[in-house]
Amino acid sequence: MHSFIQNLRHVLRQLRTSPGFAITAILTLALGIGANTAIFSVMNAVLLNPSGIPHASGVVALRARYLSANNADLGNIDISAPDFADAQKGTDTFSSAAVMTTRNYNLSGDVREPERVQAAQVSSRYFDVFQTKPALGRVFTAEEDIPGAEHEVVLSDRAWRKRFGADPGILGRSVTLDQQAYRIIGVMGPEFGWPNTAELWTPIAIKPANYSDPSNRMNEYLTGVARLQPGKTLASANAYLNEKTEEVKHTPGRLAAYANQSGWGMFAIPLVDLISGDMEAPLRMMLFAVLLVLLIACANIAGLQLARASAREKETSVRIALGASRSKLIRAALLESFVLTVLGTIAGLVLAAVAAPALLHLAPEALSKNVTLEFSTPVLMWVAGIALVCTVLCGLGPALAQTRMRNLAALRESGRSATHGGASQRMRSAMVVGEVGIAMLLLFVASLVIHNLRQLSHVNTGFDPEGVISASINLPHQAYSTPEKQDAFYSAVGGNLANLPDARGAAIADMVPFSGDSGSASFDIRGQAPGPNNPEPHGNVRVVSANYFSVLRIPVLTGREFSTSDRINTQKVAIVDETLAKRYWPGESAVGKQIGFSDSSGVVKDANWMTIVGEVTHARSASLEADTKEGFYYLPLSQTPQMYNGSILVRAARGDGRDLVSRVATAVRSVDPSVPLYDVKTMQERVDSSLFGRRFLMLLLSIFAGIALLLAALGLYGIVQYGVRLRNREIGIRLALGAQRYNVVELIVLQGMKLAAFGVVLGAVLIGALARVIAGLVYQLPVLNVVSILSTAGLLLATVLLASYLPARVASRLDPVKTLSEE
Repeated sequence: MHSFIQNLRHVLRQLRTSPGFAITAILTLALGIGANTAIFSVMNAVLLNPSGIPHASGVVALRARYLSANNADLGNIDISAPDFADAQKGTDTFSSAAVMTTRNYNLSGDVREPERVQAAQVSSRYFDVFQTKPALGRVFTAEEDIPGAEHEVVLSDRAWRKRFGADPGILGRSVTLDQQAYRIIGVMGPEFGWPNTAELWTPIAIKPANYSDPSNRMNEYLTGVARLQPGKTLASANAYLNEKTEEVKHTPGRLAAYANQSGWGMFAIPLVDLISGDMEAPLRMMLFAVLLVLLIACANIAGLQLARASAREKETSVRIALGASRSKLIRAALLESFVLTVLGTIAGLVLAAVAAPALLHLAPEALSKNVTLEFSTPVLMWVAGIALVCTVLCGLGPALAQTRMRNLAALRESGRSATHGGASQRMRSAMVVGEVGIAMLLLFVASLVIHNLRQLSHVNTGFDPEGVISASINLPHQAYSTPEKQDAFYSAVGGNLANLPDARGAAIADMVPFSGDSGSASFDIRGQAPGPNNPEPHGNVRVVSANYFSVLRIPVLTGREFSTSDRINTQKVAIVDETLAKRYWPGESAVGKQIGFSDSSGVVKDANWMTIVGEVTHARSASLEADTKEGFYYLPLSQTPQMYNGSILVRAARGDGRDLVSRVATAVRSVDPSVPLYDVKTMQERVDSSLFGRRFLMLLLSIFAGIALLLAALGLYGIVQYGVRLRNREIGIRLALGAQRYNVVELIVLQGMKLAAFGVVLGAVLIGALARVIAGLVYQLPVLNVVSILSTAGLLLATVLLASYLPARVASRLDPVKTLSEE
């Protein structure tokens, strides 16, 4: 211990005598460790230990899928009530299981105006799955999870504090949701909050008969979750669900035939995989990128350590001559690296505490909403791990090189530096080549993502989002329990919207493009029976009012739009898009054909057949990056009025439509003051938001690539400058013998460019080796693009040229007489 303290004091004295080196090393490490900590803390809160979900490791999501070619978009969807009933029976595999579906309520009563709150309807064992208890009160019982008895509510900690002032006496109070009284029975603690959008939970209250009704088997609308029994694994869960799948497929009847034809089945995935969604790959890429930045930072510091080791060669030789062992010198060098790493880690944690919240603020809302960042045990373990790696990477190589130096030769040379340090210089050169190669890889990926984002921003959506404002509404179920009441509401609102000044048109739909909502269903085609190995026709379905296509400017290819004459008592009609038409009526017009929905017996009644009256252009619905492989069919709102959640679209005569929001709200309030507007956005904002994840990736990759470029340039600047210092005598002689100053500049710049050229070759090799990984980050863009590689190499070489020129310019101004006299 005494020896350790002595060595520590010696290290601190050395660092005090070299403040420039110490500050540079600490700041470089702080940058690398801080970036790693910030990214990992976000990754931990989203992927590894999702914020708001305690004990997530043993929870799986119960999913369904259709694997046939006709159902390519249905490989991972929600489950149905009978699916959940099967999962509940697997008590040997699951200790508890539950289902959930999101819902919006209109909160009224104690507030001045009705507000929309996001909620989740859950089954009674929902909270058992997550092994969480309420901070106040209790959760639902099985007796409360049945129709007619489901008027209890559990508040989230956020809603309790925000809407009820953290009142500890809140239990037993009533709150009005959709004009119905709900009794508050519990408040969850801040550690639980899933789904992350939910402010409260109510019982789902599914009719018991729905769990056993085979006709509900393919009605998937429930998010299922289950906790594995101790000792059971994901493979155990999938084995059980596969067994239940086979039972359905081998039960005689129409359902089994459809299940086999469509490739239907149940399966399980880790809940964290369901939550992370499309952000898992970008976050892992970010972590990989910051690890590369940290590697460059460590290489820079190791290079500085090697330079210091060369400068202290005489001191080291004296210590060896006096009997110091090699292991002792290595321990002393590693201790210096450890001290620098500890100081860099402290500074990095301060940087991460600022950067991580900013990072989350820039992230897409689906990723960041209600996520709590904290330096939890996993994060601190990660920090400790990378700090240990930094200690070794920054100190071990220089320590080994330092103790291999020739002690007696160093004593004889007495400071002549023109010949020593060859091995050290080669090691530093190798590090710089590696830094340049890694920087080129990051720069190339960043440039590719930027180019891809520019390409995606010009993708045709199939409609015109400019100048259209959109908003959502939620009808109280009790007040609008019949189709007639809903039809009257939508008709009245539609009439008010049609008379808005400064508006060129208005429409109502069950959902709008790029809203995050979706819906699909199978249908029958009159005169076409599915083949023996083909499932029923399937497509995305939308319910829209007249003028929907004209408001969004979706071109009608043949036939007509819906009109106000399409009523509940007239011939039922539908419109299909070109994708659906080409799939089910190839080579002919879909107009005049009929589609319909069959009942539980598999028969479509004559009155339920819908005549296709128009064919429209296919419009993207969710993403500019990937489009659904299925087409759309549209049903008129006036003939399909059963719609509690709706969306309003208004095209403005000028501007983006924001000026119309208050008038739209008034148009709705004049029909029913209890129905508020929510999710108010322009359609252009919705389209742009689909690229938030890619913009987030582009921003971070650009930052990390810039840091990598800066560190690589600093590393090369350092080695060129150090090389100049070692060659001062040689440069002085050259100048004394008549060499021109530009010859000196050329000599030194070529040294730096040579290293850069090797680095560029290494970078090209890395790009080729990781081409498949990089391809997963871009949309329909060739990875091995020669132009992109050359432009990245050009930027890198230009930076290296500058980094080499600065020390070369200084060297060219050396006074040969003064330099030689000093030598």
